[in-house]
Amino acid sequence: MTVTHNRMQICSNCGKRFLLESELLLHHQTDCEKSIQCVTCGKVFKKLWSLHEHNKIVHGYAEKKFSCEICEKKFYTMAHVRKHMVHTKDMPFTCETCGKSFKRSMSLKVHSLQHSGEKPFKCENCSERFQYKYQLRSHMSIHIGHKQFMCQWCGKDFNMKQYFDEHMKTHTEPYICEICGKSFTSRPNMKRHRRTHTGEKPYPCEVCGQRFRFSNMLKAHREKCFRISNPMSGPAGDGTPWHVLPPPPPLFSAGRM
Repeated sequence: MTVTHNRMQICSNCGKRFLLESELLLHHQTDCEKSIQCVTCGKVFKKLWSLHEHNKIVHGYAEKKFSCEICEKKFYTMAHVRKHMVHTKDMPFTCETCGKSFKRSMSLKVHSLQHSGEKPFKCENCSERFQYKYQLRSHMSIHIGHKQFMCQWCGKDFNMKQYFDEHMKTHTEPYICEICGKSFTSRPNMKRHRRTHTGEKPYPCEVCGQRFRFSNMLKAHREKCFRISNPMSGPAGDGTPWHVLPPPPPLFSAGRM
């Protein structure tokens, strides 16, 4: 596992160099066992040579074709080159507070939160705010499986505020009749009630033409109306009794109130 080069002790797994053999041995027991990650797909490996073989077989990097323009070190991909770029001084985005510079505007924006104290990421469940998105993601785990929103009216509990708010409408009756002020838990209920004021009768009987305010009133009427217009002999006069006649057509199409 050890290669000696100019009196340096070189780890054959990861390429690190050490002055003393004892340092190399310690490295083998600790750092060298840490995972090495492929920057292209994120897969991790224990040995550097395993990563090289992975790059050749999976990503087709048979040789290191990409090099750093400053130090000429070679890499398998441009992604590796960009990750290596420790030489560049091109950092156009500077923090006005502390003077620290960054390569990317997003890096500066994230850094500036340290000075401003701004917390742009808000938890929709408990309204707690955070500076960074990873903090919010970590915080959200406390809500999973924990139902912290309980209805004071019926005792039902919820783990998401949006579901709790929707449920509360069943108690608070947010839909109000603009004519008499009576409130309802749903818009369809309020619209049905409003017909008592307007006199609207949207349900006509297809046999006699009489109209009704509610569908249940039409249903009760239709049974009588069909019996009168279709006597016991049946509509065809073939002797078919009423109780075996086909049912009347549906009151209204799907979606109509």
